[in-house]
Amino acid sequence: MTVLIVGGVCQGKEHFARSRWPEQPLVNGLHRLVRRTLEEGGNPQALLPELRGSVVTCDEIGCGIIPIDPAEERWREEVGRLCCALAAEADEVWRIWAGLPQRLR
Repeated sequence: MTVLIVGGVCQGKEHFARSRWPEQPLVNGLHRLVRRTLEEGGNPQALLPELRGSVVTCDEIGCGIIPIDPAEERWREEVGRLCCALAAEADEVWRIWAGLPQRLR
């Protein structure tokens, strides 16, 4: 089972993931994984196969604000693209806001 959980920083994503799917592998912080991949010269879309079968959390970043730094803009866009690809094939997609889970799919 693949699960994607998105939400703001410190909104309870990890707690929700660990309490609801305690036996599933957890990738906590997809946004950080994408940053490391870009810094190492990799393609974030290539991460998709290894995310399958996991519960993945990702901070919502950007909120429509375009960064001045081109590297920051690319990071934000790559996080968004990977989240879209993962959400398209995930079994469940959740958004956590103020500790309240909302199932999107």
